[in-house]
Amino acid sequence: MSAILEQRKLISQLMSSAATSHGLTSPSTCKSFIIGHCPYDLFQETKQPMGHCPRIHSVSHKMQYERDVKKGKKYPEFDLEHYSILKKILSDCDVQIEMAHKKLQHHEEHSKLAALLQAVNQLESKCALMLSEIDMLIQNEEVMKAMIQSCKYNKLQTERDTLSEKCRQMNENTGQSAQQKLQVCRVCGAYLSRLDTDRRLADHFMGKLHLGYVTMRKELDMVKKRLHEQGTDLHTYLPQTRRHQKAVYRGKSYRS
Repeated sequence: MSAILEQRKLISQLMSSAATSHGLTSPSTCKSFIIGHCPYDLFQETKQPMGHCPRIHSVSHKMQYERDVKKGKKYPEFDLEHYSILKKILSDCDVQIEMAHKKLQHHEEHSKLAALLQAVNQLESKCALMLSEIDMLIQNEEVMKAMIQSCKYNKLQTERDTLSEKCRQMNENTGQSAQQKLQVCRVCGAYLSRLDTDRRLADHFMGKLHLGYVTMRKELDMVKKRLHEQGTDLHTYLPQTRRHQKAVYRGKSYRS
C-alpha cells in the first residue's frame, strides 16, 4: 500500500512540475479546463470515455485566470479554442441525433403518435418543474401555496397518464416493433423507451453522460455570447482554431 502511495505522490509532483514549467498561455495548457470543463473529464467513467486529456490541467492556472478575469483582463484566444472544441463535439452529436431521429420516425403512420409523445414529454417537464416548486414552497413553509400547486400537479399528472395510456394503445394497434417504441434524447442522443417509468427517465436525465452534454451546451452558448460581445467573427476564425486544435492534440480527435 505504501508503494502505491509513493507512486501517486511522485506522479502528483511530476504533474505539478510540468504545470509550473508551462505558463497559463502555453499550448500545453488545457484552455477548456481553465475557463470551464474539459470534455475529457466530463466523459470519464461513462459509456463514451475519451481517455485522459493530453494537455495539462493546472488548478493554479485556473485560479490565475479567474483572478485576471475579475481584474478585467480578457482571453479571447481561450474562448475561441474552447468554442472550437465544444462545437466539434456537439456538432457530431447533433448529426447523430438527427440521423437517429429520422430513423425512428421513418414511417408516416407514426406522425400522430409522435405528436402525442411530444405532448407527454411537455407534460412530464411541467410536472418535474411543479414538483420542484412545491418542494421549495414547503421548505419556505408556504403551506397554502404548496397545497394549491399540489392540486395543479395532480391534474397535470392525470392528464399525462391519460395521454401515456393513449400512446400505449396506439403502439399496440399499429404493431410497432421494439425499436420503434424508442425516442431520441435531444441533448445527448441516447435512446429512451417511450414506456419508461418516471424513475428510469430521471436516472437518464441525472446521469453523468447526459449532464456532461448539458454542461457542454451551456458552456458553448456562454462562450459564443462572450465572443459575440467582443466582436469576434466565428465563421472566419473557426477553421483556423480547428487546425490549431489538431496540431496541439497531434491528430487525436474528440468523439461525441
